[in-house]
Amino acid sequence: MVKRIKIGWDISHMEFTIEDHYYFSVLKKSIREAGAVVRELDSLGGIANFDVLVINYPEKPFKKTEAKLVRDFLKSGKKVIVGGYYKNEDRIADHINSLSSHFGLLLNKDEVRDRFSNDEGDDLLIVTSRVLSYNDSVERVLLPCSASISILDSSVRPIIYKEKSGSRGEKVLGAESRIDGGRFLLLGTCVFWDNFAIKKYSNFRFSLNLLLG
Repeated sequence: MVKRIKIGWDISHMEFTIEDHYYFSVLKKSIREAGAVVRELDSLGGIANFDVLVINYPEKPFKKTEAKLVRDFLKSGKKVIVGGYYKNEDRIADHINSLSSHFGLLLNKDEVRDRFSNDEGDDLLIVTSRVLSYNDSVERVLLPCSASISILDSSVRPIIYKEKSGSRGEKVLGAESRIDGGRFLLLGTCVFWDNFAIKKYSNFRFSLNLLLG
């Protein structure tokens, strides 16, 4: 019998929740149609019962004890997906970095714009084909209002780049840290899989690849 993937969606740090119909009804329905399970988590204490942990726009910082829980989760070969946002809105970068810094990644407090590859002429609605992982059947993805990511450790690899590199070097928009058999993913935006973006380009497929792959 095929194992059903269990996704825990953290709400203990005041994240945007999967149960918010206006933003995430398409994603929630798609997860269930794929045969997976998704549940809200009001504490990280129960994450051991899940295969994937999602942290989407946390509005509270993480304690060291919570970082240890996440590390133990990763040591069991599981996956964490963290979604950020641009300009450190609501101190999102600060809160994410209180966790991601333990795994060799930082969300920058910037905004990434692309005048050449975007959706409907809006340079904050970045479109890129440079998706290096989780890219089965993925051609291009829309990444609205994204920050860039700094890589602190040689074990971390980029998974998404901005379409064109500029004079200041590559812009990493998504990266993955391999921790003792587990995977810690940080994405520069948390709204690439909301009800607006998921219907565009290959965002639907990319979102399911991340969660179920």
